[in-house]
Amino acid sequence: MKKLFKLVSLLTLGLFFVACGDSASEGFTKSGKAGSLAVTYSSAKPLVVGDNTIKVAITKDGKALKGAKVEMKVFMPEMPGMPYMDFIKVMDASGDNYSGNINFSMGGTWQVKIFIEADGK
Repeated sequence: MKKLFKLVSLLTLGLFFVACGDSASEGFTKSGKAGSLAVTYSSAKPLVVGDNTIKVAITKDGKALKGAKVEMKVFMPEMPGMPYMDFIKVMDASGDNYSGNINFSMGGTWQVKIFIEADGK
């Protein structure tokens, strides 16, 4: 349990479905748990090809986890005629949350992994 904080692949929280020209005005929110950590990532606007601001909220035992190093990796597996694509962003601390700009280079299904390191673990 104590090794939970070792730089982990916290969760493959879900898949991003990025579509060009989506007219929906609502963003999205995805959540998951790993041990005593609860992680929620969200966007106030629908995801688009190009730049997207993503916010990550992490709580441990119901309290916001502060001072952690948080990285978000988004990737698209290799497909016929297309190479493997990935983007890793170190998220910036912002109050009780972490945020960053993620750039989706094309529409399609993107996978997400969030890595958290706290107190050197």
